[in-house]
Amino acid sequence: MKTVGVGIVGYGAIARVHAAALALIPFVYPTIALRPTIVAVTPGGTGSQANAQRDLPLVRQCSFDALVADPAVDIVLISTPTGVHAAQVAQAIAAGKHIMCEKPLTVDPVRSRQLAAAAQIAGVVLTMNHHFRRIPALVEAQQKIAAGLLGTPLRAHLRYHRSSNVSPDRAVSWRFRGPTGGVLVDLGSHLIDLTYALFGSPIVAVQAQLQTVYPTRPDHEGTAIPIEVDDIAVLHGRLANGMHVVIEASKMVPGAADSLRVEAYGTSGSCMFDMDDVNALRVGSAAIPNSMQRYDVWNRSTPVATVPGSETATSSLSWHAASWEALLASIVGESRVLCDGAGAVHVDAVIAAARRSALLDNQWELVS
Repeated sequence: MKTVGVGIVGYGAIARVHAAALALIPFVYPTIALRPTIVAVTPGGTGSQANAQRDLPLVRQCSFDALVADPAVDIVLISTPTGVHAAQVAQAIAAGKHIMCEKPLTVDPVRSRQLAAAAQIAGVVLTMNHHFRRIPALVEAQQKIAAGLLGTPLRAHLRYHRSSNVSPDRAVSWRFRGPTGGVLVDLGSHLIDLTYALFGSPIVAVQAQLQTVYPTRPDHEGTAIPIEVDDIAVLHGRLANGMHVVIEASKMVPGAADSLRVEAYGTSGSCMFDMDDVNALRVGSAAIPNSMQRYDVWNRSTPVATVPGSETATSSLSWHAASWEALLASIVGESRVLCDGAGAVHVDAVIAAARRSALLDNQWELVS
């Protein structure tokens, strides 16, 4: 087993999740060809620096320039605000580093295409961390759909609810500012990727409604700041295969934690997944009316994760570890399904088309 060095850029909450997942890799996938070890970290503010020192006391903290120049760093994890992804990903590609990037890539499909092309030319693996596609029940759903479960696909509904923005007193952060802010970007990007992963067909046209619930929010000093990004995003999408999807992302649902639900149906069958019952998939068949069959999926995954075992409940940390396994296996030439550069471009192109639609009174816009 060869060791590869990982450099973490940004050290907020999601970076700490990645750090924990990386520590699990040798236990979860003991036969993996590449064993990751964190060798450098570039935290943001003083709080992130203190957290990195506490969590990773033996890992050196350094500037981003020093991190990407370090020959011990083979893979760069970009877990910074979306607005700086483009410059950081470009610099990592130029340094010949493989990249795990938090979603979305840039929200600018032109820039994202340039980065995807640069990664391909450089021969580095660029992947986005859309960890929901690693949920075992949704992997099971994708496999059944690919095998013809739905017959002719007709409709799907995907929704992702949180309660993060319910309070009007939530202080403004980068997620409330500029073109890289808003719920369409933060939560909707997951659903756009999941649509393609589940149904194997890109969204080619979209109609969108974006809603800002509170026109102002306080900054960290209590001053009211105008809010122009969305708290709720509802998209109607048409896929290349003729299927229609409704995507709803909202941070305005009181009581919701990390609430994901997927429903799909066609002429022959249907399936339903709900994060509240994360270890199960429900499947219906036109041949058996008025009945849905429940499949207990638990932690079954491909490749097999040995810790926890297949009879154990799945978890978010397991999905992040699976994302890393796919990247590490791809680096050594093993076949894995990734949200690669092309997938990142598709997500950003749908976001751009949705924003055009919302500005044009919700008219249909082609995804380009």
